[in-house]
Amino acid sequence: MSGDLIDVLHKIVQETMNGMKPADLVFGTVVTPSPISITLETTMQPIPEPAIVLTSEVIARSETVTATDSNGDRVTVTVPIVRPLQAGERVIMLRCSAGQRFVVLSRAQ
Repeated sequence: MSGDLIDVLHKIVQETMNGMKPADLVFGTVVTPSPISITLETTMQPIPEPAIVLTSEVIARSETVTATDSNGDRVTVTVPIVRPLQAGERVIMLRCSAGQRFVVLSRAQ
């Protein structure tokens, strides 16, 4: 009897977790880069900036590098490390909190 109860409880928990979808991998398309908004392939309404979390893989970043050229002069240049997201780019996201938050993991190829 207790084994049956445990099986039923396990099934209830499993169905509840499947219904909640604590996290799900989804693809989206950048609509506007600033302020950021992204649409999902399954919805027409863009996800607004407050619901989007950007990771370091998609946040624009550059470094300033100083070197000496062949004439012995010091040259300083800014080198882009991560380019900013552009409208129309596809991204891979993690949908969290039943679709209330979206973490942009990287660009999709």
